[in-house]
Amino acid sequence: MRKPSLPHLLALVSCSLTACVAATPTHTATPTEVGATKVSARPSTGTLVAVVDGQSIEFDALRPALIELAGSTALRDAIVDQRLAARLAARGQHLDAQAIERERALLLDALHADRERAMELLGEIRTRQGLGEIRFAALLRRNAGLRALVASSVTMDDEGIENAFDMLHGAKRVARLAVLASLADAERFCSDATQSNFAELASTRSLDESAHRGGLLLPVARRDPSVPQGVRAALFITPVGSISTPTLDGSKFVVLQVLSETPADGVTREASRARCEELLRRSRERLLMDALARELAQESGVTIFDRAFDRAQR
Repeated sequence: MRKPSLPHLLALVSCSLTACVAATPTHTATPTEVGATKVSARPSTGTLVAVVDGQSIEFDALRPALIELAGSTALRDAIVDQRLAARLAARGQHLDAQAIERERALLLDALHADRERAMELLGEIRTRQGLGEIRFAALLRRNAGLRALVASSVTMDDEGIENAFDMLHGAKRVARLAVLASLADAERFCSDATQSNFAELASTRSLDESAHRGGLLLPVARRDPSVPQGVRAALFITPVGSISTPTLDGSKFVVLQVLSETPADGVTREASRARCEELLRRSRERLLMDALARELAQESGVTIFDRAFDRAQR
C-alpha cells in the first residue's frame, strides 16, 4: 500500500560483471565440462577467471550465464549513465567529489538518524542488493547527476511544507491493513475479523504486499502523501482498537485495524520550518529524479547488437 520512497535508493542499480585473474596453467588436457560451463586445462587464450582441480575457467565460458543473470540491469544502467553524462555535458554541469559524497550523506540520513545505525542498515542493503564498491559508486554518481539535472525544477509551496510538518511532528497511527478484491470479500473479512485474529486473516486473504507481516503498516501521519487519501481518512476516523468499514481504493477495497496513536510532539512550525523545507525538497527531488531516470532508460534510440543481451532484455 505504501508507495516506495527513497529506499528506492536502489532503483537503477548497475551490475558490473568483473572477473578475477588467476595464473595460467602450464600443462595441457582435453577440454571437459563441469555442469554446463566449459573448462579447459589448455593455456588460456582469453581472460582466466579460475583454475579448478588444474583446469581453467575462462570469462567467455561464464559470460552467457552472467548476462542472463544481470545483463539487462547492467545494460539499462549503462544506457542511463551514458545519457545522463550527455545531458550534464550539454548543460555545462560537472559532478565533483563533494556532490557524490553528499549523495552518500543523504542516503545515510534517510536510513536512520543515528549515523552508526544508518551505516549498519546501509551495509545490510548493500549485501542484500549485491552492491559492491563499483556498483555502489555508480549509484551515488548516478543519483548526484539526476539531482543536479532536476534541481531547478523543484517547487516549494505552503501546502507541501504543511504536509512535511505533519509527517515530522504530527500525530501518527499504527494499523494493520487488508486489501480485498471486492466489496463482498471486504465485508466478509470484516465479519470474520470480529471473531478471528485480524493479522492471521490478513496474512492469508490480503492482496497487499504487507500480508506476509499480518498487514502491519509503518506509522502513518494524517497528511502522509505516500498513503492514499481515502485510506488515511479511514485510518484517522476509525477509533483506536476498532476495525474500519471497507474503503474503496482504486479497484479494490481496504479494511484497517487501528492499533495505536502517537500524539503530536509539540514542536512549533517556526522551529521546524527549515527541516520541513529540506524534507519537502528531498521528496520532490526524488520524484523528479525517478521520472528522469525512467525517461533516460527508454529503449528508443538503443540498438542492441549482442544477441545475448537482446535475449536478457526480454
